[in-house]
Order: sequence, then C-alpha cells, then structure tokens
Amino acid sequence: MERRGRPKKPLELLKLLGNPGKRPLPTDTPQPKKLYDIPAPPAHLDVIGKEIWEYLASRLTKCGILTEIDIYTLENCCVALSIAKKAAKELQESPLVYSTKNKDGSNKSVHKTQYLTVWREALAEFDNNGAKLGLSPSERAKMHVNYDANKNKEQEFFQTKTK
Repeated sequence: MERRGRPKKPLELLKLLGNPGKRPLPTDTPQPKKLYDIPAPPAHLDVIGKEIWEYLASRLTKCGILTEIDIYTLENCCVALSIAKKAAKELQESPLVYSTKNKDGSNKSVHKTQYLTVWREALAEFDNNGAKLGLSPSERAKMHVNYDANKNKEQEFFQTKTK
C-alpha cells in the first residue's frame, strides 16, 4: 500500500530549508555521495538538453544539492524541458487550432494543436522532477544555502583528491 500524504523531502533539502517543521531530522536516511564537479551530460541529450544540463548541474552542485543518485532526475528534467522548448517553438510557428472538413467541404470540428499538449505534458514532467531537486520557486525561496561552507567542502574534496 502506498504512503499517504505528501512525499517526504530529502534530508539535504530539509537542511537547506532550515528544518521548517522543527521536528528532529531523520538519522537513518541514505546519504548518497555529493557531487562537487559538474558531471558530463548524457550523450543522448540534444543540444538544448545539454545546455539545460550545464545550467542546472552547475547551480545544483554549487548549492550542494546534486548527488550521484540525482543524475537521473536531472536527466529527466533536461529531456522534459528540451521537449517543452521544441514544442513552444512549434507553437509559435503554427496555428493553435485547426479545423477538419467533411467530404463536402464544410467544417466538421475544431481541434487544438498537438504541440500544446506536448508542451503542457513536458512542463508538467519538468515540474515533477524539478520539485524533487528543489527547483520549484516556492522551494527555492525557502532555501538558505551556505556558500562558504560549500566552498570549504570543495577545498577539502580537492585536497584529498590530489594527495
């Protein structure tokens, strides 16, 4: 049976939000390895997807949110937003509605373009995956990122890597 209610937020996200519920934070959650370097984008992403990857990955690593397990969620975000951008371009270049004709030439019915549906579904997919990474505006507004602490962790990481 599925768990009821809102899905739980990741521990790192709760820490960045300043533990808004003031309840004790769980200590038994998995702690995947944080990424300090921006990972290379997957090869199958198109040009738009790779640009989105570079943009989001750089900011998520800077905030200390991106882990090795989150790569696939980030990948889904990039694919979805790339599809949404392509659909938006098609929407600009084509009419929003079209009509079908009967055999005698009279209008049968009016339909919205399929690009509108593709655009909406892709944005919904991006929003769904982006919320898991804390990309929604409401989550981002609540975050308190200590950039100096992340720089110290970065320096420690590179010092241990070079030894």
